[in-house]
Amino acid sequence: MPPHAHFFAEPGFSTPTPKPTERMAPLLTRHSLLYPPLADAESALPTDGLNALNAGMGTVWKPASGSLHSEDTLLTTRYLAVQALQFRLEQLLQGRGVLFSPEVDLFLHGRFDHAYVDAGTYRRLMADAATDMLGEPEALPVFFDLRGERLVVDTSRFFDTGTARPTSAAFHGVVVMTESPRFMAYLKQRSALIGPDLLESQVSLARRTLQAEARCVARYVLTEPGLELTKPAEQLARHVGAKVVVCALLTGSVNEMQATVSAFGDLWRQGVWRHSETDAAWS
Repeated sequence: MPPHAHFFAEPGFSTPTPKPTERMAPLLTRHSLLYPPLADAESALPTDGLNALNAGMGTVWKPASGSLHSEDTLLTTRYLAVQALQFRLEQLLQGRGVLFSPEVDLFLHGRFDHAYVDAGTYRRLMADAATDMLGEPEALPVFFDLRGERLVVDTSRFFDTGTARPTSAAFHGVVVMTESPRFMAYLKQRSALIGPDLLESQVSLARRTLQAEARCVARYVLTEPGLELTKPAEQLARHVGAKVVVCALLTGSVNEMQATVSAFGDLWRQGVWRHSETDAAWS
């Protein structure tokens, strides 16, 4: 799906006036250092050939306001850093029989645009995407806009200031964005694996706790800077294997989910998670 035309401003072209019923979205412009360098070839290529070369090639966008124009070289290295994260995630999930969830597959293998923006533009793009997105952009600096087919990154929080180093929030955001919804759905369907005699409030708490600890394992294996495994997350990873936990969370593979939930149930009943501390953490 091509991005909506009224999102973008191109040199030499006027921006179409939005219809009254359209939501005004912030303007974006191509990042010239990363957009396929076809400008010199335009005179030598027929229009159809130029369009063919552009088809399916993810474009990198930045705010048309000029807020990031002085950081073009830095923006290039930041784009490469995100690609490195994609590659690291793919390496982590490699293995015989591993099936990617649609969310992970989209992030690893989809042809989509990237938008690297400031905090204000990020909030406006988040509002424009409404609920048609992957991730938790209210709390984390990255989400995937399904309707616009683009990854949106708040550069002020995704990277350390003035560098291309992803922050802890960036790793957290990527894990949440690629998490399979089948994981929580499985927990709701198989609550008895955690404990057959638990109250509903305890089961709900246990599900959220397992989700948080599984995310912690995934972030740790992705080498999030400065992250230390919580003791329960370490116990879970040792009990069933870190890769099993990550595959359960991100791919929704049934065998891995069953193993992870069963291991968590055993640890929960052994008191690895002291309920009073867990209650305080979630209050």
